[in-house]
Amino acid sequence: MPGSTAQTNKFHTFYLQQRAEKSVTWADIKVNHQLDYESIKEYNLTIRVENNGAQQLASEATVYIVLEDVNDEIPLFTEREQETVLEGEPVGSKVTQVNAIDKDGTFPNNQVTYYVVDSDRNEGKDYFEINRETGDIFTKVMFDREKQGAYALEVEARDGAPSARPNSNGQPNSGE
Repeated sequence: MPGSTAQTNKFHTFYLQQRAEKSVTWADIKVNHQLDYESIKEYNLTIRVENNGAQQLASEATVYIVLEDVNDEIPLFTEREQETVLEGEPVGSKVTQVNAIDKDGTFPNNQVTYYVVDSDRNEGKDYFEINRETGDIFTKVMFDREKQGAYALEVEARDGAPSARPNSNGQPNSGE
C-alpha cells in the first residue's frame, strides 16, 4: 500500500511481485527506483494481503528497510582560491586552507584527506606542503619574487573508503 511520504512508498519506490512455489504464493519486495542513502535512510512499508473468498479476510504487516551507505559521492572543493605569500616569509608559513566536502552519509565514506598532487604538471609541488587532515597549506621554501612571481598548486581530496562507483578499482573517490 502506498503511504503519504517518500519513506512510506508514496512514490512507488518499492513494488510487490508475486511468485508461486510448490503451491505457496510469495510476494517479493522489489525496488522500482534507485535508492540513495543521502536522501532517505530508511523506509517503512505496509504490506496488505487479502483473499477473494465469500468471507473477505485481510492482514497487514510492516516491513522496515534500513539502507546502508555506500561510498558513491566524490569530495568536492568548496572554492578555488588565489592567495599571496610575501617574499622572504619563513619556511613553514601558512598560506591558506582548502576545504572539500564529501556528501556521503557515514564515516569513513565522508572522511576527506588532502594531498599535494605528485605530477610533473604540478609546478607548486616542491614549494608547498599540506596538512592531510586540515587542508592547511604551508610554504616549503622562502620565496623570491624576482625569481618567479606566481605558482600554481594542484591539490587532491580523497575520501576514506574504496569507491562504490563503477570502474574505481577499489580506490577511494577523489576530486581536484
